Amino acid sequence: MAEWFQKVYGYISGPMGMGWVTFAVYVIIGWVACIGLGRLQRRIDHTRREQRQIFTLLLKAAKGIIWALVLVQGLRSVGVDVVSILGAAGVAGVAIGFASQTALSNLISGAFVVSERSFRMGDYIQVGGEEGTVESINLLSVYLRRPDNTLVRVPCEMLIKTPVRNLTGAELRRIDLDIGVDYSSDLTEVKEIIMSVITERPLLMNEPAPTVTFSGFGDSSLNLHIGAWCKTDVYHAVRYEFATALLAAFAERGINIPFPVRAFTKYQPGSNA
Repeated sequence: MAEWFQKVYGYISGPMGMGWVTFAVYVIIGWVACIGLGRLQRRIDHTRREQRQIFTLLLKAAKGIIWALVLVQGLRSVGVDVVSILGAAGVAGVAIGFASQTALSNLISGAFVVSERSFRMGDYIQVGGEEGTVESINLLSVYLRRPDNTLVRVPCEMLIKTPVRNLTGAELRRIDLDIGVDYSSDLTEVKEIIMSVITERPLLMNEPAPTVTFSGFGDSSLNLHIGAWCKTDVYHAVRYEFATALLAAFAERGINIPFPVRAFTKYQPGSNA
């Protein structure tokens, strides 16, 4: 047993053994540094969205640099020729680069996405048939949390090539409603009813001014378009309340909202109908 301990001690105290000890020390230092960056990131989560977005990317880059330095210094400590490995990696990188043009395109697109700041973490966006709340912004992709709580990964290349609609990028958002009233209705009276309903809703804004415009003659109705503004964070609740109040006001004043009527011909045996 003593002989075995002596052999282990001799190996550890030798050049190769000390190299592995140094390698372990580098790994521990890198691990502790990343833990510290993780704690810093949790503090950043309480800052403004613009700052959080930039700091998150910087912290991810810092973690990558730390582990790259740990790997290089650790391999050098155990006698590995890092220069030769990097040279071979450079040649392999060229070959991989040709095979990974999509990843490179996403990387370049990600740089544009981050620099443009057309949306931020926490915004609700629509892109390429997908929509959701922006949960994280990376150089290769953006993760969206959909309303059903599923997570969608959207490549940054799509965000550059496809129009992106940011539904929560501004403080105010307009509620657009299309409604039709009976041909016998007085449009002046209808407009007054609509404007009074808007005025009575405390969460609807008077500035920008709401609008009621005539949009056309329908098959069975006079069509109107209503635009009223509210705070973005209460959009859906206010939209529902506004529509409910309009229906109640129209019913109270005897304004009819017609629906298309289709005439059906009774089938007669022997006919071509």
